[in-house]
Amino acid sequence: MIQFATLSVVILPVLPDEGYGPYGALNPFRIWLMVVLISGLSLAGYIALKIVGVRHGLVLVGLFGGLVSSTATTLAYSKHARGGNLTDVAAGVIVLANLTVLVRLVIVASAVAPGILPRLVPVLGAAFAAGAVAAFVFFRRRLAGEAEFPLPAVSNPTELRASLGFGALFAVVLLAAAWLSDVAGRSGLYAVALVSGLTDVDALTLSSLQLFTTGKLGAHEAVVAIALALLANTVFKLGLVVTVGGKPLAWRVILPALASVLAGTVAVFATGG
Repeated sequence: MIQFATLSVVILPVLPDEGYGPYGALNPFRIWLMVVLISGLSLAGYIALKIVGVRHGLVLVGLFGGLVSSTATTLAYSKHARGGNLTDVAAGVIVLANLTVLVRLVIVASAVAPGILPRLVPVLGAAFAAGAVAAFVFFRRRLAGEAEFPLPAVSNPTELRASLGFGALFAVVLLAAAWLSDVAGRSGLYAVALVSGLTDVDALTLSSLQLFTTGKLGAHEAVVAIALALLANTVFKLGLVVTVGGKPLAWRVILPALASVLAGTVAVFATGG
């Protein structure tokens, strides 16, 4: 909490609120404000995860793990599933954590660019609904009577080093998105989305939302960029599941993931124009 107060109360107010660099894309105050937003959301999940522990089961662990870091949760439970004893539970937590990312992005968009919600919510909502239905159908009988399971090993999301790292990544993605959007149009932005989305969805999402709020990017283009980042991130995490957790875990995770991706893709085309 003290570290979060340092990020939000000590550092944020002293940063200049004006654009620097090419295209005026680098605004120190707004970049750090996004760091505070993501850190605060992650901190809420981190604290809840520590308080709840395993007492209330898979659903809350998957939910709070997704709020803190879906990638860390995916990696942790892929390792737990490697021995074969926790495969079903690990798959359930991974699926829930990654569905939570969709809810997290709606919360972020509501805070940063509420005007995009009519275009973004149908896409993320369709992806969430399809993934949730597929997960329920697949797991409804597999998780009955499962024993207690370990928590994911996640670090404090408000550590200054982690916050500086995210701020730097966000600035790079924001600058790259502004530049490539100018010189290569939508295809340039989409290329950035696919590359940056492999490891982090938040930075590209925030960059797209910022470009949308400043009028440099249309709502549909921003939604497509976010969807592409989510697609790349899903592929990356499925790769983690296969290589770290093995094929038995992958077969349990891939159905909800594919259902989510397909529904989101259909919604993107349905809401385009």
